[in-house]
Amino acid sequence: MKASDNIQNNNLILATTRSWVVVVCMVFGIGIFAAVVFWIRRCKSSVPRHEYSALRTDSGSERHKLEKQIRNGVFSICKEFLSMSDRYEFRTQLGDIGSRADKHWFIVQDTELGAERLLSLVGLPSTCPITPSPETRRTFLSLFRGLQHPYIHPILDLEFWDSQVALISPLNLTGSLKDLIYGTYWHDDWELKSNKKGIGLPLWQVQRLSRQILEALMFLRDRSFPPFYCLHSGNVILQNGVARLAGLENPFLGVTPRSPNVPDIPAFGHLLFEMAAGYELPSPPSPAHLQLELERVPKVVEVIRLIFQNSVHITLEDILACDLFRGVELRELRGVNGFQGRFSPDVVQLLDAVKKPSTTIRRKSVTRQQSFCQLEDIVEETEDSDCNEVLSTVCR
Repeated sequence: MKASDNIQNNNLILATTRSWVVVVCMVFGIGIFAAVVFWIRRCKSSVPRHEYSALRTDSGSERHKLEKQIRNGVFSICKEFLSMSDRYEFRTQLGDIGSRADKHWFIVQDTELGAERLLSLVGLPSTCPITPSPETRRTFLSLFRGLQHPYIHPILDLEFWDSQVALISPLNLTGSLKDLIYGTYWHDDWELKSNKKGIGLPLWQVQRLSRQILEALMFLRDRSFPPFYCLHSGNVILQNGVARLAGLENPFLGVTPRSPNVPDIPAFGHLLFEMAAGYELPSPPSPAHLQLELERVPKVVEVIRLIFQNSVHITLEDILACDLFRGVELRELRGVNGFQGRFSPDVVQLLDAVKKPSTTIRRKSVTRQQSFCQLEDIVEETEDSDCNEVLSTVCR
């Protein structure tokens, strides 16, 4: 009986002790929390909080207002020109789904085919090597008809609208290679896509998609296409699991490529790293990057080293000969006629004008300046102007 009483007493003492420990810990934690809150408030009290908040709010409001004015101005331009079109009808305006501030996107309806299309409206920079005209439009369309290939994203139509060009392409709800890597939707803003951590693709997908991209690059080279500096994951459209290279119009419009602004082979190396690692680098990957990020895919590392750590000039065929691409089946090329007819003299002249800047025919009569400028430029130029002046700048 005494033993039982002792056990009960011990359990009671132990329970009481635990309760006191819990209470002491809670009080101690609350004290620490109160001290931290007091310290934060004291630090904030030394800052002119109201002035800072007002400045931040004004700046954000001004930026938002200018962005809205730009969108409204571009919307008006698109609606105005589509109202004169017998083929395309306006459907909706999209957000900033791409990285360029001077490019805007809309969904339109092709009334002849009964299909929705993607309309991209691009401002022509002063460096544009072509002269917008009906003849140039016909030459453009002839060029793109000659670039039909399973791994090339087509341009179906285009129109020059004053100092802009409207490009019509298929509306692909799957999105781009960038959307696949970062788990985003095709219509998400670029800011969301660029700030999100991606996931490296499985090896079989890296092999298949990168091989398709290589085939597209070799096709363009064989068709005497200008050096392609616009290869990145956002310019690779995915359709039914097939990679299709987009942005082919950029060299002809004088568009400045996005960083890192390198030719097709180094750009392919950057893209291959992004596909395998789940993020992109502004410079060639270091040995540490390859060891830490790509240890699981040595065949990918072999290709990247060939591209960036080779002292001799390499070709697309050298890359294609790597083990990474052996055994990759390209079903899309079955039945494709390898023979491509010659381009017309007008198309050849257009290609030469872009490939040889010294012989390029510059635009001789430009009545308007570039339509769209970056938001930062607008902020500087219109800091003291009213809304009407800003809107006239956008729609200029």
